[in-house]
Amino acid sequence: MKKFNILMILAVLTLVWGCKDSDGDGGSNSSTSAQYLTPGTDARPSWQKPDYNEFENTMYIQFQLQEQFASYVTDQDLMCAMIGGEVRALTAPNESEGDTYFPLSIAANGGEEDVTIAYYCDRLHRIYKLENYLYFDTSMSPTDAEGNPYVLTIIPNDNKKGK
Repeated sequence: MKKFNILMILAVLTLVWGCKDSDGDGGSNSSTSAQYLTPGTDARPSWQKPDYNEFENTMYIQFQLQEQFASYVTDQDLMCAMIGGEVRALTAPNESEGDTYFPLSIAANGGEEDVTIAYYCDRLHRIYKLENYLYFDTSMSPTDAEGNPYVLTIIPNDNKKGK
């Protein structure tokens, strides 16, 4: 009888331990999200729109933020695109049919170049910078295949990745 009780206890413990990690990530998504959504101390950046007359080419792209940021977006937020550390596009959020997106007109000279995307969240007082997030390509569609803005993946290991 003691053997049976010990086996039952081991079976229950194994079941409980297995269920604890049933989502496959051990809860790291929620802790990762919390880390990215914790208020910071970044001041509003002084980014300035580029003079488009100084550049040969323009790339148009629209981004929307991951779901987790939806409740934090305000009209004071900013998104910019940078090439070589220089701001090449700047926009505030726009809204269409209840969806918020950031339309960027990225300026450049010459061929393809790495583009860094930076997002300032006014409510969280944080700047999120995605180094070399995409390549400058004037032939790239401004939206995805369904006509929706690309999802800007700020929080890594998110199950709802865009792009």
